[in-house]
Formats: sequence, C-alpha cells, structure tokens
Amino acid sequence: MKKYLGVISFALIILVICFLAANITQVFDSGVTTFRVLMICGIIISFSFSFLSEKGLWRKFALGLSIFVGLFYFIAFELMRIVFQGNGF
Repeated sequence: MKKYLGVISFALIILVICFLAANITQVFDSGVTTFRVLMICGIIISFSFSFLSEKGLWRKFALGLSIFVGLFYFIAFELMRIVFQGNGF
C-alpha cells in the first residue's frame, strides 16, 4: 500500500486543483465554508499521503505539487481574506 500512496496523493491534489478551478470559474457555487474545508482537507491529506509514500518519482511530483498548491491557496485566498476583512471590505 505504501508504494501507491504517491499516486493516490497525486490524483487527490489534481482533484483539489480541479475543484479550485471549477469554483473560480463559477461552474458551481459552493459556500465559503465548504470551499475552505474541502481545500484545506484536500491539501493536508494529499501532503500527508505524499510524505508517507516511498521514495520515488511519484513522491517528488505529489510532494512538490502539494506544497505549491498549499502555498498558492494560503497566499491567494487566506492571506488576502485576512487583509481585506481587516480593512472593512
């Protein structure tokens, strides 16, 4: 099972990216809380699966993509939410 965790993690982070793209392009409108919970849980689960997988190419892809998507989500959504809510928006 440990050898497939990298592939599962990569597939999960691709699903998180698709969910993000569908929500940004207004394909469907999920609530803010649902969006935040699904994004954060998806990123954390994908990161942990990729961290626990055995060393190899899939681990590198999944770990790198999980870190990139996590940083993008944190900077683009959470940090900007804090900045704009603090200024009365």
